[in-house]
Amino acid sequence: MNNITSKIAILEDDLRVSNFIANGLKAEFCVVETFNLINDFLEILPDQSFDILIMDRMIGKLDSVKYITKIREFDPNIKIIILSALSGSLNRISGLEMGADDYLEKPFQFQELNLRIKKLFLKNNSSDKIINYKDITLDIECQRMQRNGKIIYLSPYEFKLISIFLKNPKKIYSRTELLDLVWGYNCGTSSNVVDVAIGKLKKKINFTDSENLIISRRGCGYVFSEEL
Repeated sequence: MNNITSKIAILEDDLRVSNFIANGLKAEFCVVETFNLINDFLEILPDQSFDILIMDRMIGKLDSVKYITKIREFDPNIKIIILSALSGSLNRISGLEMGADDYLEKPFQFQELNLRIKKLFLKNNSSDKIINYKDITLDIECQRMQRNGKIIYLSPYEFKLISIFLKNPKKIYSRTELLDLVWGYNCGTSSNVVDVAIGKLKKKINFTDSENLIISRRGCGYVFSEEL
């Protein structure tokens, strides 16, 4: 779907619908996580971020649009698509007024949902083609990194790693999460794929032996240094 793997959450209490969407998105090489309770999704938000949330309007007896403000307190950049069996313009308007980015009535075709996701993802990244963080500049479109004006040549996986860290520099990413986001699979926490890749990346982006731009948090994962 894009150069940096899309991470999408599905909040849907109908398992058949949830699996239908998840299987389609995984075929599009997205990283997908599913939830069937609003509280379960809210609990993980302080530790995880998503590009897009696909959310059923009615989760049990709860109207999920009432939680959009709370969701964006944790993840202000997330794009939200509401799925709903509640048809009609008034329901669509109320969902959009509550902060949803799109509203799709059930039943729906996956192709239409997929097109709406792609449109939102492009919108989400249209103003994010350049990432500036202190003395680092990332050109997402050209896959190029500069630090203090010096071009640093990175492999595609290294560029994905640094892009993920700089988009959310205060977040600690677990090895499992980085495997999902960068390589698109989970080969187990015993794998050293992430450690090796980060070791190579650090050698390229650290200007001195004493510098450490990517810090390992024992038992947690990796985080970008705020001391740059």
